Amino acid sequence: MSKNSPGSLGYQMMKALQGIFQPGASRHTAKRRHRDAELITGISTMRCMSADVHQFARFIRVHYPEVKHLSEVKQEMALAYIQELEQRERSGGRIARVCASLRKLDVACRITGIFSQEAPPLLPHKSQGGPGGFHSKPKPIPYTEEEAQAIIAHIAPQDPIVARLLRVMWAGGLRISEATWLRVQDIDLANGMISLNPEGNKNRTKGGKPRKFPYSPKAHEFMTALKHSPDIQPTGHLFADRLGLPNRARKLVRDACDELGIHKLASHGYRKTFSVEEYHRARSRGADDRQALLETSLKLGHNRIDVTRQSYVSSVERAK
Repeated sequence: MSKNSPGSLGYQMMKALQGIFQPGASRHTAKRRHRDAELITGISTMRCMSADVHQFARFIRVHYPEVKHLSEVKQEMALAYIQELEQRERSGGRIARVCASLRKLDVACRITGIFSQEAPPLLPHKSQGGPGGFHSKPKPIPYTEEEAQAIIAHIAPQDPIVARLLRVMWAGGLRISEATWLRVQDIDLANGMISLNPEGNKNRTKGGKPRKFPYSPKAHEFMTALKHSPDIQPTGHLFADRLGLPNRARKLVRDACDELGIHKLASHGYRKTFSVEEYHRARSRGADDRQALLETSLKLGHNRIDVTRQSYVSSVERAK
């Protein structure tokens, strides 16, 4: 690429997104300051959005070959791209992510002056007559306790670190990133608590949101051994390979499920298993259905019980 060439359309889109990329910033803090629509704060989010806009650029190259510059991209192109994804029967979750990427591209282009502030939105929201209402199909299916144990037992001989990571996820209902970045100082054995992000986004929670909650009572012995492990990193982190570990764990869980004949729920299935167990613990303490869902939601880091009801604790579990 020469100095006088802006590069391919996909490259131009990626560079525009980089203009609003602030890695390490807290999305939770950005939302409180009403800047979450202006920024991309997660590295994985940046990767996904870059991939999405590159696919959009390829679509434009095929259907609008005369368009060479990002400033020439119009609303009709974005609407046509989403329509094509629908016709190709892409999942609702995938299309929703692409919509978010294109709208973030629009924000980036307005901030950098590529699009004028008066220009119509690149991809209107549903309330503006644009596409919307795309969602992933909820799958509130957990591993049973026997399945969860079997997967860990299968993985432990070949990769004890991944086995330990899965136990951490199960013990506290942590997302895989949160478990990977958990530190010894985040575990309070005296009170049976885990604290995430007490200062800054140290634990890589979703959106940088802080959270404090009790871990599973039956995991206390494991958490005690974990806190006194000789493998603690100088930073206090429980795991060393924090960048590669999540993908390693995901692959081993998939392979274990295939070999054991267990329905594949990925590593996230351990978070769902914790959710079901936590719901039933709350009910056994006398909480009604709504209160048990609320308690479980707060421990998972959800603001609404609808998310927990639709994606974590099924009606079948709640009827038990």
